Amino acid sequence: MSGHNLAPNAFSKKQSGLSLIELMIALLLGSILTVALVQIFTSNSQSFRSNQSMARSAESGRIAVDILARAIRNAGFFGCYPITSLTNNLDSSDEEYTALLHGYSTFGVSADNSERPAGAVAGTGFFNVTGVRRPGDIVRLDADMTNGSSIQLNTAGSLTAGDAVFISNCEVGDLFEISSLSVSGSNVTITADGDAGSNGHPGNDLSGNAPAGCGSQCLSATYRRGTELFQAYSEGYFIGNAAGGGLSLFMRQQDGSTIELVNGVEDMEIRFGEGTAANGVQNWLAAGAVSDWNSVIAVEVSLLVASEDNNVRDSAQTYCFPGWEDCVADTSKRTTAADRRLYRVYNFTSALRNPF
Repeated sequence: MSGHNLAPNAFSKKQSGLSLIELMIALLLGSILTVALVQIFTSNSQSFRSNQSMARSAESGRIAVDILARAIRNAGFFGCYPITSLTNNLDSSDEEYTALLHGYSTFGVSADNSERPAGAVAGTGFFNVTGVRRPGDIVRLDADMTNGSSIQLNTAGSLTAGDAVFISNCEVGDLFEISSLSVSGSNVTITADGDAGSNGHPGNDLSGNAPAGCGSQCLSATYRRGTELFQAYSEGYFIGNAAGGGLSLFMRQQDGSTIELVNGVEDMEIRFGEGTAANGVQNWLAAGAVSDWNSVIAVEVSLLVASEDNNVRDSAQTYCFPGWEDCVADTSKRTTAADRRLYRVYNFTSALRNPF
């Protein structure tokens, strides 16, 4: 007698596989799901790139506008501007002297073609500004001037030898270069002498100055204790080629060197408002039409900022630049981009602290 009595056909049933139709339906559903997921990913990726480009171009535009607006608003500020005379003591006969960096013939803004920076992209605008600023701390004379061009200060602030500085008592004023600066305890002394300059510094020519009780190596006047000293500057702003590719906003510094400020600024157009403080702006002029830069009291700037990435938009963008153009009434003034980057136009107007 057998110990195992298995029912017939107990293991005779086999699992059935998918039919061809079922397999085709499964592949179709899987393909549809994959395509949908790819489309969602692509759409999200494009939206992310577009939002990122908008954010970066907005940031670049905001920073560029802030820098340029501050530069223009401060242009022409000369503290207590002298009502009688201002003497520029920088040595114009020295080989280190250049009118752009050391002339200070225009107190405010200028954009003569002769002043165009060598690195400026052709067809783009530029401008230069001159003025004075506090060298960090408030720097004042700590004693009356008694021995010519030697000046005792309460602090040096950020001043160093070779800096161009400005001093004024509201009646007369002097621009000069610091020949030497020494600190002894709490005493800070600077001198302005007629020695030849070097390394981009022209030095001073004091031969034409002879205030009462002073020899031939003096400023044009003897200043009293408490008179404030400012740091003079001449700077320029232009569009140049960025080191990493593309275009950027650049600044020319007082010593003639340039630094890159904001990447992605493709173009800059500028117009200048001539007028008076009493009557406001009378005419808006291009740089080449301005005959007297001291009559410019306001500046309007239009910036074209582009995204770093291409193929951000589905098609080439059409924009209106410069921002003061009426592209609605005259559609010919519109510009269509040559690529599919995102472009934004920023426009602002700033008044100058022109002393005239």
